[in-house]
Amino acid sequence: MSFALLRDLRDLKVLVLHPNNAEGQSLTEHLRRIGCSPTQIWPVPPELPVGTDVVFLAIEDDARPEIERFIKNQPKPGPTMLAIVGYENPSTLQIVLESGALAVVERPIKPFGLLTNLAIARSLWLEQQRLIKETRKYRRKVMGDQQLARAKAILMAHNGTTENEAYQDLRRQAMERRISIEEVAKSIVLSEEHLRASPKRA
Repeated sequence: MSFALLRDLRDLKVLVLHPNNAEGQSLTEHLRRIGCSPTQIWPVPPELPVGTDVVFLAIEDDARPEIERFIKNQPKPGPTMLAIVGYENPSTLQIVLESGALAVVERPIKPFGLLTNLAIARSLWLEQQRLIKETRKYRRKVMGDQQLARAKAILMAHNGTTENEAYQDLRRQAMERRISIEEVAKSIVLSEEHLRASPKRA
């Protein structure tokens, strides 16, 4: 566990969704001692308050509809989620999984281990975001490569050139227009698709 991560935990805005009782107050106070900025709310709100980094979500049977609505309305990406459970049963397990919780805090809540759970959950969340970002970047690259190949094929068919000549033509257009070669390829592909979609005149 890096010191940088532990240091960053102190700047997190934490939402404690827990009934306003001694346990909820104790959890909130301990998070404040850790250095976080916790806010305790109950009942469960319809949506996540803006700027929330971490959520401690108490799984309460009598609040299940509100919890399900809250989970459904999560933004993308959602916050780091930790579930608070008092017992295990299929119903509780289902909602924990649906919440996307990266750690589970057992009742009765004890201060010992809370920081570890928070740090591990946050670390896993950061890794998830990194992987999502890399996946999107890879998808954009694949789509760009596909469009580049299609653009070269279009130029080769229209101009009777070789693949290398078509690529050099794309490079020249990109330099003249001061845009990326991928953007040039995209415009060529879109123009070709538009021409094909247009009704042919008799």
